Amino acid sequence: MPLLLLIICLAYFILYALAFSAPPLLHLGGAGYNQEQQKPLQDSLEAWIVAEEEVALDRLLANVQPGGRNTEGKGVVNGTVIASPSKEDPDYWYQWVRDAALTTSTLVDIYTASPSSALSTRLSAILDAYAHLQHTLQHTSNRSGSFSTNLSGLGEPKFHVDGSPFTGPWGRPQHDGPALRAITLMAYLRAYNTSHPSLWGSREGNEWFKLLYEADMPANSVVKADLEYVAQYWNQSGFDLWEEVQGLHFFTAMVQLRALREGADIAVAFGDPGAAEWYTKQAAYLERLVRESFWDEGKGHLVATLDSPRSGLDCAILLGALHGNPSPLSSSSLEATHTPVFPPYSDEVLVTLLAFIQDQRARFPINATPPSSPNGDDDDADTIETPVLSGTALGRYPSDTYNGHTSTPSGGNPWFLCTLTASTLLHRTSTHLASTHSLTITSLSLPFYRFLLASSSLQSHIAPNTTYGDGDAVFHSIVDRLRSVGDEFVRVARAHVDSEGAMSEQFDRRTGFMQGARDLSWSYGAFLGVVRERKRGAVDL
Repeated sequence: MPLLLLIICLAYFILYALAFSAPPLLHLGGAGYNQEQQKPLQDSLEAWIVAEEEVALDRLLANVQPGGRNTEGKGVVNGTVIASPSKEDPDYWYQWVRDAALTTSTLVDIYTASPSSALSTRLSAILDAYAHLQHTLQHTSNRSGSFSTNLSGLGEPKFHVDGSPFTGPWGRPQHDGPALRAITLMAYLRAYNTSHPSLWGSREGNEWFKLLYEADMPANSVVKADLEYVAQYWNQSGFDLWEEVQGLHFFTAMVQLRALREGADIAVAFGDPGAAEWYTKQAAYLERLVRESFWDEGKGHLVATLDSPRSGLDCAILLGALHGNPSPLSSSSLEATHTPVFPPYSDEVLVTLLAFIQDQRARFPINATPPSSPNGDDDDADTIETPVLSGTALGRYPSDTYNGHTSTPSGGNPWFLCTLTASTLLHRTSTHLASTHSLTITSLSLPFYRFLLASSSLQSHIAPNTTYGDGDAVFHSIVDRLRSVGDEFVRVARAHVDSEGAMSEQFDRRTGFMQGARDLSWSYGAFLGVVRERKRGAVDL
């Protein structure tokens, strides 16, 4: 009998413990997307990032042919990067030149970091297929034009997954695609050459390189054709990266400038001095336009499009600062070769980020209680009177009305890629300061750094026109706080992925549940970009 009573008591104890340890059911809200319960945020951020890095790469590669589980056996031509496997509401079953180049750039970065790994062997096959397909797409006539007509067809923004041209109405031409494709393939060219040192000058090497760059004119190699297009069309109006507004755009101009600068270096390496001189000359004109035209003194921030009725605040500015300047992770010191133009750590970009965060924090109800304040102590978004520099769900631009399915008067939503881009920008700024051991705070950047240290007693020690270095507590506090706030944006994204780590295009402005195109390639690429910057920052500590 005593033994029986002991067993009964033990059984009740176990049931009692299980009852109180089981997590409560989460509230499911928001229609229009197959939602799974969100995973309780119990793991540390570091542990989650490690796990999510594997998930993001796996789901990104699932959208890439050859070998992708979302593309294999579905009529997708080799070398394709689909924007999303979503085929209806919305239909993203296409390959955008811009999106594919940005996503492929992520794969190039991974290859560059470890070219002899088993993964890089697979990536090399994908990158070679991508290069061959781009050559085919360049020569495919479309509604923007043709290859033989002044390369005008290169401005076509998207193609079907089988490589055929999309013939429906669309915002065309778009001039950022050729620039981004050239940047991505030049990076692959440099990385492949570095990992295969005997290739240069060999017969095998000449065969491999000529697909990407040959000095012959008219241009027939992929990179040279894109560079010739950029050099010819950089000053002509086109549609922005959101495919909505026609004009001259910050993002487009920034990536065009980078392409021309790096293109001049590639041209020299391939014995093409005339092209190098031409690209350098056009880059100088374009740099002048960027420096003199996109900073709005009256608004106090950069603007996304010249002469636009919009406010000018736009996630595209953050993207332009990142993709328009070479990453320090590049296989060559391109940043040292060319003076950066509006890099992520520049005063102009940082104060623009501050203004954008202020707008988006008040705009989306979901930002009323940021993940960085789990106790809900923050004021409601509608009552915030001053910008708060902390993790915030960010959308595309203030007047956005696209909700992932259609335009709606209630407005757009936060996007994973925009929220994560802010994180990457802050981490890169932190690492830049840590590596240069110096920070000069000007009257322009003063508001940004004061809000950055708003909760620190050191805020009162910040003064304009003052340089801080390794011996200053303010300097170290700023470097640490940049990393901390960068991680806060990651926490925002983490709060809205599903239990399997999937990322869509958007998450609902009120409920926080994912919305729009599922498994967006660009979302995963943006997350992997944050991971790379964090790793680099850890090395430079």
